[in-house]
Amino acid sequence: MIAKISRGWRVGGLVRYLMGPGRFNEHTNQHVIASWDGAPAMHQPSLLPSGEFDVSDLSDELADPALAAGIPQTEPVREEGRRVPRGPVWHCSLRNSADDRPLTDEEWAEVVEELMERTGIATAGDLGACRWVAIRHADDHVHIAAMLVRQDNGRKVHPRNDFLRAREVCRDAEERLGLTRTAAIDRTTAEPATRAEMEKAARRGDSETSREWLRRAARVAAVQAQDPEDFFRRLADLGAVVRPKELPPGQLVGYAVAAPGDETLEGLPVWYSGRRLARDLALPQLLRRWASATPQATIAPAAGERSQVGRAERDAAVTEAISAVEHATATIAAGGRDAVPSVAHAAGDMLSAVCAVTERGRGVAPVPWSAADVFDRAARTPGQGQPNRWAPVASQLRSAAWRLVAVRAVTGKNGDSGVGQLVLALASLAAEIAAFREQERCVAQAGAARRSAHLLRQPRAARPAGAAGTHPQQGSRGTGRRSMTAEPVAPRTQDKTSVEDVNGSRGRRR
Repeated sequence: MIAKISRGWRVGGLVRYLMGPGRFNEHTNQHVIASWDGAPAMHQPSLLPSGEFDVSDLSDELADPALAAGIPQTEPVREEGRRVPRGPVWHCSLRNSADDRPLTDEEWAEVVEELMERTGIATAGDLGACRWVAIRHADDHVHIAAMLVRQDNGRKVHPRNDFLRAREVCRDAEERLGLTRTAAIDRTTAEPATRAEMEKAARRGDSETSREWLRRAARVAAVQAQDPEDFFRRLADLGAVVRPKELPPGQLVGYAVAAPGDETLEGLPVWYSGRRLARDLALPQLLRRWASATPQATIAPAAGERSQVGRAERDAAVTEAISAVEHATATIAAGGRDAVPSVAHAAGDMLSAVCAVTERGRGVAPVPWSAADVFDRAARTPGQGQPNRWAPVASQLRSAAWRLVAVRAVTGKNGDSGVGQLVLALASLAAEIAAFREQERCVAQAGAARRSAHLLRQPRAARPAGAAGTHPQQGSRGTGRRSMTAEPVAPRTQDKTSVEDVNGSRGRRR
């Protein structure tokens, strides 16, 4: 069971949607299954001759405490430099797996009441607590709409750790009702794209949201770079707009990035800090990552070779990568439990490097970026994200990844110059990581590693010599986003006197 929580302002609009036909007439048998007063039948909206439900009475009942207390129910005008407060309407959806049996209304009501209890929105026996209703319009999920204002004194209610409490309620319900087990919360999940971001990407004709593209760009740039200046240059080379954060001026403490063309209604870029993309993409974490390994020496091109990277260096980089991956696999297989967290994280770097060099390679089978995207979840240490200690085998793996990505592209004449062996070795490493995570009952990490191993083992056709690879996002309506292996450019100049805080105003998005 999965819970999704959001906040808003207009409870009437939310109830109208939940009791309505849905965007594509997917809502069926809409009805109230639970309420704050234990009498859901009394709050069931009446059906109009038009076939729609009259939700005015229910909306007014939910909004009454806020109205009596003079609490606004419309979003205030956004002002530059100031955060917009969260609205008083609390919305939570609870969804089961498609493989689970449909729960009865009584079973759903029991789960919802427990959720209200644990979040403190409405504890049992508290007659002055917040008003809420649970609405069901499908077999596999229910929605909860609550007004976060107490009935007795009109004070606002601020649920503490409601995401954590919801996860606990879901896992307890899974065990009690025999539902599909989901992973325990470990505070490492990357913030997903919002519905507004997904709809905006669809309007722009992009195959993914700006958040997703920027997350991948930052991950690739982090593998290509070993210091902040190089990291920012790589990000700019990929098409991202980069803004360092300096507090005080001259002291770098963070950064923000924006996708080209992604702007607010005011024409300002929509910024994402590194921390908002993923915990291990925050600047302090990147600095620790870069300090965990030593770059390897490269082999100069032989006389007569025109390429900046010689054939001998490409072959040596692939050979070193195979050796590092196989060493890491053997270490885990031999029971090296302490090395697993750092090896898993470094393996994410290696997988990104392989995707990058095969994307532009000739005569090799390109490794899909989806393999790296999926494995990203497996690379995170539960409760931490990025590990605090790095085993020597993990440092070796990261150094090999840096050397491999530095060759920019790999080539193969009658084969793939060892790339096939490297990909299979990575699949074996991912399988070992999955087995270890399963022993630790880290369901999400184990599943991600297993799916990534499956993707790596899928047969792929080698790209003909001379054919250029393109990233799936490249070419989407001229956004300016480039291939993840674009050549480096000169560093972008930064005006230190105009550096803004990464948490500055974002404004309404188009």
